[in-house]
Amino acid sequence: MSLVLNMQADISRYTFRSLAEATISRSRKELAATARITLPSEYESTYICNEIHGGDPVTIRLGYNGKMREEFSGYVVDVAQKRPVVIECEDEMYQLRRVHPKARSWKNVKLAQVIAYLLPEAQVLNVPDVTLTPFAIKPGGSVFDVLDKICSAYGLQAYYRGKQLIVTVPYYAMPTGNVRYDLERNVIRPDLTFRREGDVRLRIRAVSILRDNKKLRVEVGDSDAAAVTTLHFYNIMTEAELLRMAQDKLKVMKYGGFSGTITTFGIPYAEPDMTAEIRDRRFNGNRYGRYMIDSVTTTAGRSGFRRKVEIGRALSDGTK
Repeated sequence: MSLVLNMQADISRYTFRSLAEATISRSRKELAATARITLPSEYESTYICNEIHGGDPVTIRLGYNGKMREEFSGYVVDVAQKRPVVIECEDEMYQLRRVHPKARSWKNVKLAQVIAYLLPEAQVLNVPDVTLTPFAIKPGGSVFDVLDKICSAYGLQAYYRGKQLIVTVPYYAMPTGNVRYDLERNVIRPDLTFRREGDVRLRIRAVSILRDNKKLRVEVGDSDAAAVTTLHFYNIMTEAELLRMAQDKLKVMKYGGFSGTITTFGIPYAEPDMTAEIRDRRFNGNRYGRYMIDSVTTTAGRSGFRRKVEIGRALSDGTK
């Protein structure tokens, strides 16, 4: 059966059923999901640029043979004054960049309390039991800035899933679904490396820089690793908390199985936080593994409908 691409973008009060290209980028490692919509050159550039403004709501739907699903929901960030018109968009993080909380400081506070202070009415999931000691919200910054600071300093991740904000330790969020890939059947281009966990020798040195410029240090991993990877954290007050963060990073960086990316058609659907089952039948006994998906870049346009899927942490050992 032939597949006919369908595309639709709803921007403010306008519906565009003919797009030159749409690109959507989602990653567990980035706070914001983004989209870029390119309209065909035959659209009147001046008219469109004057009618679409920053903050206008955006929904992108893609699919085949008349069956489309919502791939992105967010807001206009910028409209390029050129032909063809290029519209840059961002998900709910766009709104958090425009919310400026009152300055406040705590000697000792739970992360959940800070999130509740920043976003008292938001739907927030998976907030870990992390103590921030001390912690300050400086005047003039946005909620986005505070979340970015927390994630950078404490090794956490924050991102939106629909209207729900996820704040979590890497890979602790429950998978949202499952997608199966057979490298000989439904994958256009695999760009993968296979390795066994026992072949990976890795050691991490975690350094926490304290407010008085003193430092805490811990090391985890293989003592015979050829090199040591140094990771810096800020204001982690105890060795126990620093050790936990270093071990979490080690789990992310060291695993057996596949690593890299695969490129597929628009189906099957995939998004970060889903589980990817990958099978390679070219080897005796089959190479098989289950992995968290780290990021997905979706493109649709005259060149077709594609998803580039980045494989993250392994959930099984990669052999079967």
